[in-house]
Amino acid sequence: MPESLDVAEDANALADALVFDDPGLTTEAHWNEEAKALIAGLILKILVAESPGRRHLGTLREYLTLAPERFLGLLSRMQEAEEINGLIARAANRHLGKSDREAAGVLSAAQRHTHFLDSPRMTAVLRRSDFRFADLKRTKMTVFLVLPPDRISTYSRWVRLLVTESLTDMARDAALPSQPVLYLLDEFAALGHLAPVERAMGLMAGYGVQLWPILQDINQLRATYGQRAGTFLANAAVLQIFGVNDIETASLIARMIGKTDARYATKSWSEGKTSTSEHVSARSLINVDEIMRLSSDQMILLRQGERPALAQKLRYYADMEFKALIEH
Repeated sequence: MPESLDVAEDANALADALVFDDPGLTTEAHWNEEAKALIAGLILKILVAESPGRRHLGTLREYLTLAPERFLGLLSRMQEAEEINGLIARAANRHLGKSDREAAGVLSAAQRHTHFLDSPRMTAVLRRSDFRFADLKRTKMTVFLVLPPDRISTYSRWVRLLVTESLTDMARDAALPSQPVLYLLDEFAALGHLAPVERAMGLMAGYGVQLWPILQDINQLRATYGQRAGTFLANAAVLQIFGVNDIETASLIARMIGKTDARYATKSWSEGKTSTSEHVSARSLINVDEIMRLSSDQMILLRQGERPALAQKLRYYADMEFKALIEH
């Protein structure tokens, strides 16, 4: 709501979830940051000026794709807005203070990042809300966020939006959870860099929230979070490793598992006499090639404070107990 002390932060969080590029596109940094500022200002404008039925991201897309003269008129009206401590006016002033060429580039970036909102399916989903994510702390339920495989790249911002907002709700609601909340994040790298998720890896356990990101290899994590990738490994209560197909990931896992003492004996013969000597040397508990050759029904479990374990994978569709539940 406009009177909330968190309204500016909420608008910035939405803008941050909408605007992102694949790792490596450093040339887009300036345009993206300015696009976030513009989008956040427009979101605040929608909040104070539009009716409840139009307070959704479809209206944001409508604003961003107005005819040039109408868009300038919108910004001029925003300059007169006094609500929310003048933040709406500041956002308009920031954009109008740019040269024509720079302003056009910022607007183009904002339009590019919100292009997915042209989908009638997306706007229909984002136009209404049936529950608060904080309710997951109190009510037993399962929420599925599903995209077809061919639309994961195009509409990943929708998943980013919902994951970001849900984690914000979890952290903001100080109520102790009656039951733990689990985020199962398949195709985690497709979401891009999410600051709330990065913070949640180290903080959310205290809020009764657990994250379970699924990655293809360590390179996906490093490409998305850079030097902060270690945060995920350091704060994971359990690491499940299976289906490893690249040497770098297998090497990292082998180092994490560590080494053990290997004893071996040598024999020598001299002048009809046999002598035996015993040697001790370090050997990896599991070699890189052994990790890459694990059978399809095996996985390695690394748990905080526990020894590594080689475990059998449970397949719900083949296990008698779980198969019966699925069939019913």
